[in-house]
This record gives sequence, C-alpha cells and structure tokens, in this order.
Amino acid sequence: MNGFTVINKGLGLSSSDVVIKCRNALSHAINEKTKCGHMGTLDPMAEGVLIVAFGNATRLFDYLLTKEKSYEATFTFGEARDTIDRAGKLIATSQLPKYQSVLDVLPKFVGEISQVPPKYSAVNVNGQRAYDMARAGKEFKLEAKNVTVKDIAILDKTLIGDACQDITLSIACSSGTYIRSLCRDISQEVGACGYMSKLTRVNCGGYSLDDAVALKDFINKPLEYVRNVKEILQLVMPIIQLDDNTYVKLRNGRCIDIDLEDGNYGVEYNSNVCFIISVRRRKAKSACYLQD
Repeated sequence: MNGFTVINKGLGLSSSDVVIKCRNALSHAINEKTKCGHMGTLDPMAEGVLIVAFGNATRLFDYLLTKEKSYEATFTFGEARDTIDRAGKLIATSQLPKYQSVLDVLPKFVGEISQVPPKYSAVNVNGQRAYDMARAGKEFKLEAKNVTVKDIAILDKTLIGDACQDITLSIACSSGTYIRSLCRDISQEVGACGYMSKLTRVNCGGYSLDDAVALKDFINKPLEYVRNVKEILQLVMPIIQLDDNTYVKLRNGRCIDIDLEDGNYGVEYNSNVCFIISVRRRKAKSACYLQD
C-alpha cells in the first residue's frame, strides 16, 4: 500500500498521534502492517492540513520540502509565553502595541528573512529534540536560518482604542517557516510581548482544507481515502513514460544517457509511478524507488 491521504487535523492531537491512528486503521484494513509518516509537523494546538504518507510514499518527504504552505494565524499581544503559543506558561507582560505600529512592521517580514526556531520545537540539537532540552531546563542556542514569507495579509483584528489586542493574519511561506517565531519577532519589533493564540494550516503542498478528510472518517473507511502517489508527485515534478528497455536499465540501477533537462522526474510504467529519476547533464539514474 503506497499512497497518501490529506487529514484535517483537529486540536489536541500531535502529528505523531494522527500518524499512529492512520497507520493502525490502514494496517487493519489491508491486514498487513504498513509504514506511515507525515509530511510537515503541526503542533497539538494547531489544526488544519496534514499530509500523511503510506508505504514507500514516505520516501517523498525530501521532494516535497520546497512546497509552499499557507496559514491563518492569530497573534495576541500583551503577554509572552515560554512556548510562544497559548499552551505555554506566562513569562512576561507588556502594554499593547499601537495598531498602526503593527501595520508598519509587517512588510519587514515579507520576503527572505532570518528567523531563530522556537526553543520548544522539534529541531535536532546534538541528537536531542529542542523541546526535550527546554523542558529539562537545559541551556542551548538555536541557529538562525533563512526562510521565505511570500505574503502576509490581515484577516481580522481586535482593537482597544488605537491599540492592537490581537491580529489574525493569512501567511504564505516556504516550508520550514515557524509561525510562532514570526509572532515573537513581530512582537519584539513593535516593542511588545506576544504569543500565537491560534493556528490553522489552510494549504500544504498544493492541498487545501477542501481536499482534507476528518481523521474519524479516515479511520472508519481508510481505503476510501488513500490517494495515488502520482497525484501528489506531479505537483512537484514532471511524470514521464519510458520504453521497456530504458525502464529496465534505470530500474536496475544503471546510469543512462537521456535527452531531458536537469531535474527530477517520476517514471510511470503500467499505470504506476514506479520510481524517481535524477537527471544531471543528460545523464539519468534512479533516485527513489516507489513501487513495481
């Protein structure tokens, strides 16, 4: 069983919780244990689109890393929390920023920006998860990384006079962008405390909430909601067909001459996308096996 599903993750569940429930449901349906993994973490306090892959489709993670994601996020000002979201402990307070000040700084966070991941995140630090080290009270430093924020638009706001209590934003960004870090940095830029009080991922890898299924519906009828690998793969690379001789050579690991531009290509054979080839300087080789 090689495929994927798009889950509308609810509040309170970790991405790992969803993976376990999906894996158990599908394994029971096909009477065989299947490999399962998600493609992009959503914290328990976040909801929305979560892509879950099965079998060899889990190997597609690296190929989907460059896909854009979109969120609706509410930032609440006047309080700071250790996790930078509503689940954390209150650690500081401040006055509310002027709404105009928030408007003025938002353009600074569009484009390629540098951000430090939250300490309460799944970032790997010398073989340990950052959130485990933070919970243990250990001191450590996370390195800044460059991410791209394509667009920020205001959806809603709550004002007290000319001060901003909270603001809801639509954010389109590259994979790897931490919305909590964006909240922290915007708050600091306007001289206030702030935390993320709500987060919904509305699009991931080309799939929106309209494409997603509730977890309970997947659990009840898993086979009904498993999508073909080709559907997701063609969002990130061309799908090609090869003659039998070329197919066999690449399938057996040989490097061949091929008249294609540099890049990755999915190879379709007998109505299945069987593997991915990597083409460099008109040379092709198999890069990722998916199925027979």
